[in-house]
Amino acid sequence: MAPVKITTANSKWKAVSKPKITFAPFKLEDKNGKAISPSKKVTLKNGKIITAQQFVNRANEVEKKLNAKGYTLRKTHEQLVSKTITKSRYLDGRVTTAPKAISPLKKGNSLKKFMSLQKRVKIASLKPFKKNVQFITLKPYSLYSDREKNEINNYVFSNSKGLVMTKKRKTRLRTNVTRRPYGNLVEIYKFDKTISKSWNFGDPSTFQAGIEGSIRRYAKIYPFDPENPEKNKSEFKVSANGKAWGSLFGNQMELIDAFSEFYAPSDVTKKMTAKVRVKTLGTTLFNLNKEYPQSAQTSNIKAKRFDKSFPIEVPIIAGIDFKGVIGIKGEIGFQYGGRILRTFASAYGSPLVNLTGYAEAGVEFLNLIGGGVGGELTFIKGQVDLQAYTGIWSQNSEQIVFGMNYFIDAKLEILSGSLYAYLEVCDPSPFGLGCYRPVKHEFFNWKGFSFKGIIAEKQLIIPLANIAKYEAPVRYGR
Repeated sequence: MAPVKITTANSKWKAVSKPKITFAPFKLEDKNGKAISPSKKVTLKNGKIITAQQFVNRANEVEKKLNAKGYTLRKTHEQLVSKTITKSRYLDGRVTTAPKAISPLKKGNSLKKFMSLQKRVKIASLKPFKKNVQFITLKPYSLYSDREKNEINNYVFSNSKGLVMTKKRKTRLRTNVTRRPYGNLVEIYKFDKTISKSWNFGDPSTFQAGIEGSIRRYAKIYPFDPENPEKNKSEFKVSANGKAWGSLFGNQMELIDAFSEFYAPSDVTKKMTAKVRVKTLGTTLFNLNKEYPQSAQTSNIKAKRFDKSFPIEVPIIAGIDFKGVIGIKGEIGFQYGGRILRTFASAYGSPLVNLTGYAEAGVEFLNLIGGGVGGELTFIKGQVDLQAYTGIWSQNSEQIVFGMNYFIDAKLEILSGSLYAYLEVCDPSPFGLGCYRPVKHEFFNWKGFSFKGIIAEKQLIIPLANIAKYEAPVRYGR
């Protein structure tokens, strides 16, 4: 990462000037006015031993430069004398355009129920005045037993006012009819949608942090031949992507770039696949690419410590520079999971970040007068949870019931706090005032962005007529 040197001519650096103060030099005397020997040894906070004369000379050198800007070492409280600017339009200006929560976070059983691969749907009664409400449980078609498949085939499914309800068949198929497919068995339904949400605050030339999550749900449904179920061509794919990035004074960092994909072709001649890749700073941390014959389920978390910094030099005032390093440290990771069956695919992914900004003063900056860094900066902390599934709940000669669900929530804190460098004066000194920090330079200061809630969610069950490329079935009444 490239070293950074900021000068007073840089548009991002700003002095907080006040009217000039008349320079009054420090004298070689204590707080009671008693003279101090120029050769008296003074031990600085950093352990360096110098003479009282050397200390006073350096103090007067700094004092003269501060007085020219309206500041003095004689004040013991912190005085903000300069700062590097991150304009408000990159901070508060982006809060209003950030994704909004549509509801509070789901937890525990509520979340588990919403993303369950089993759904209870109401059975519409043929008798309008029947009081007892009955339900039937839908689940991925690959998980039904033969008995359950026969049972589910006794129902037809329809959408009613946004709800999916089932109804007993009024008729049944003649068992002695041979159904023959004809024509090209092209798809009867296709679904391919991606939803993305991102948060991005700050200016790359000073401080910037961002995070993004996206989910893709893909399904291609073909007619189902119950006499040759293994030749079904329907396919399903779900992927979850998470990214987090940052920038410090032009040093841009790809903090994490993670991807998980689960693919299920129903055609048994094709293998199902699970792919997971996690990269940080452009280097692959983890890579999974496996094939499965019939079904698979996996979950894990991959994480690592993160610490990247670079040398920086910033003026506190003209002629007095902070010299040290500035960086980001903490933990980054990706939690993932998924399940694939011949008629279903589900995926979960969550980029995890817990990073703080920090600065460290160099030895040169600590020389004679002394100095350091202060503040606490949450660079980016939290996670974006991405979950989705797509697949078939039920299929027979007349109907295919397609299901899709997705869910995105987030818990985030971005660029919250401050980071600054200060000059420090410590006893033993001619002033006798103890240790204090008279002036500081502010690298960054913002209240931050905090978020907690659900960003997007949807459940969808679609009944599809399985008649497009087959001869119509022959029925007789019950």
